Amino acid sequence: MVKIVPLISTRCSGPLGLVHLPRVWQKMLLASRDQLADGYRSGEGGFDGFVLDALGIDLKDAAEYISSDQPTYLAFEGWVRAQADAGRLTPEAIASVNEQILGFPMPDPRRTELLQGVGLSADEDIHAGADINDLDDWAGFHRALCGD
Repeated sequence: MVKIVPLISTRCSGPLGLVHLPRVWQKMLLASRDQLADGYRSGEGGFDGFVLDALGIDLKDAAEYISSDQPTYLAFEGWVRAQADAGRLTPEAIASVNEQILGFPMPDPRRTELLQGVGLSADEDIHAGADINDLDDWAGFHRALCGD
């Protein structure tokens, strides 16, 4: 079975406007088919847990829905809209969640490990978890494709 590095960035959003939600869907869908690349988590907290918790949705319920229905992204977003607490879907609430996710600094030692893993020094002025995750994804994709 081919394992796939998720390349949808935390910075991406769908029509709902909530960043990271498309990545949650991609990782959960890959995990449900046992195709999520080794080293990636799905449904275990982190930004996945944060974004769903901010909506009042249980991580396990989302994973179960994706596993059983294998929805498209838009179908998943529709399910999210139906499950979420309405007050958590206001433009202000979504903007607050987006700001928290995109501004979250990756803590050390994980930050240093990932930067060094992609060939950068810990002295680099890169601290946002979303940016570091992107760099790690791209490097992992390249390794998987090219063996480097």
